[in-house]
Amino acid sequence: MSVRLTTEADFAEQLGKPEAWVAERRRRKAWPHVRLGRFDIRYTERQIEQIIADHEVRPSKVEAAVKDSGQTSRSAKRSA
Repeated sequence: MSVRLTTEADFAEQLGKPEAWVAERRRRKAWPHVRLGRFDIRYTERQIEQIIADHEVRPSKVEAAVKDSGQTSRSAKRSA
């Protein structure tokens, strides 16, 4: 069984971000990755899917309340 590995540069291109941005997030957020050498970082398809799923922007409860009730976000926060 062979696993396809994506370089950090290719992953950055896929996200539309600079490679330095991806490397910084990997270090700070402890993103899952495969280290093949001191400077050779790769990602499996499953790791990429996990990173994207963990960092998706989801509407907060306040935003959902505003959408449903017609309140402003400020008043929804006070009544929540």
